[in-house]
Amino acid sequence: MLKTLKIEWMKVKHYRTFWILLILTIISIPAFNYTLYDLFDNSFPKIRGKSFFGSPFAFPDVWQTVTWNSSLLFIIPAILIITLSTNEFTYRTHRQNIIDGWSRSQFVNVKLFEVLLLSIVTTLVVFLTCLFFGLVVNKTPADAHIFSNMRFIFFFFVQMVSYSIIAFLLSMLIKRSGLSMGIFFVYMVMEQFVVSILRNKYNMKWVDFLPEEVTDKLIPQPYSQKLLSTAAWNTNWENHIPVYLLIGALYLTLYCLFTSWRFRKADL
Repeated sequence: MLKTLKIEWMKVKHYRTFWILLILTIISIPAFNYTLYDLFDNSFPKIRGKSFFGSPFAFPDVWQTVTWNSSLLFIIPAILIITLSTNEFTYRTHRQNIIDGWSRSQFVNVKLFEVLLLSIVTTLVVFLTCLFFGLVVNKTPADAHIFSNMRFIFFFFVQMVSYSIIAFLLSMLIKRSGLSMGIFFVYMVMEQFVVSILRNKYNMKWVDFLPEEVTDKLIPQPYSQKLLSTAAWNTNWENHIPVYLLIGALYLTLYCLFTSWRFRKADL
């Protein structure tokens, strides 16, 4: 594995698009969250000096707020994954790797490791962003349980891996960057549209377990939740967390197995 990773590093270390998209991913997370923080802090009414929405960027709520905000930026790491994966087919480097002695399973495994590594980097940036807002920007109450909601970091990681694997799967099937990005974006939008229609109009609860929706359910929208959620809703969400994680893990397993099988059977 180490040898294959060194070869992968040789492919990207001088690739300008890779560094631009990676830096954009890292910068966009704190920048986007600070923009929203400034919006909520200055643009919404306050009651006795406190925001109408409470303190979503203070501990312990910051863990949920920042992870949910950052999940809206999933398209940037997805573009990076699609670009790197489809470049293998555009420049025939995947074929050269096989000629040089890689097995097809090795090729897929190293690509999956790249997806995992990017998800870890993104999650680390989100973690540091949470600490920045919780420790520097806001005045956290003395009695606050700072790490009580830290599980949202893990939920964000699961969500990013899921999005990234879907992007990787599409890029391996379609092999063209522009078309893969377009289909990925359309799929994400269409699933949300289908979920909204079937759940709200026809009361079909099973749509909560569709590939994108099941991981989205791990991180509820933090702002309206402050105003509208009830104890019963919170209890119901808590009870469903193991189910969401289990089904999300099942989808990830199927994605990986199918991608590996498809590449082993494909004509290079």
